[in-house]
Amino acid sequence: MPVSIPTMPSPTEADLLVLADRIRSLLPASYLDFVKLHDGAEPDGNSIKISVNEVGVSRFIPVREAPARSAEIEGFPQNAIPLAEDDCGNYFYIDPSNSAVYYWDHELEGADERVAEDVTAFVEKLSPFDASSVTLAPGQVKHVWIDPSFKPEFNDR
Repeated sequence: MPVSIPTMPSPTEADLLVLADRIRSLLPASYLDFVKLHDGAEPDGNSIKISVNEVGVSRFIPVREAPARSAEIEGFPQNAIPLAEDDCGNYFYIDPSNSAVYYWDHELEGADERVAEDVTAFVEKLSPFDASSVTLAPGQVKHVWIDPSFKPEFNDR
């Protein structure tokens, strides 16, 4: 079952030109097809498998934000197109030289992980998040802190 991604307004031609100028390359066709329908969209809960874990896309980066975003993130690959972000400050980006989508973890050094051959394949790899698939090994959780001001209120049924 595919992940639902809301339809959003298309980016302007001017915004697309600014991004192409920033990366000094033509924008990949699969990226253009995607942003025409989903620029800046926040998909339903999802996950995608990477080498040692699963992560999710919290939102797709709007074309208008992409040039500044790639310039302001320390260590972000030069001339890459920021495609999406997760909830932990990591990004999926497109290498315009080959249209492939990579996962960039801000805490790890070394080569970034290639996750799909293009944006279309990347979106197809997103699957709905299933909380029941998360399993913890015995002893994996060693400590939990709960905010003392947290007091859930439940309706009597």
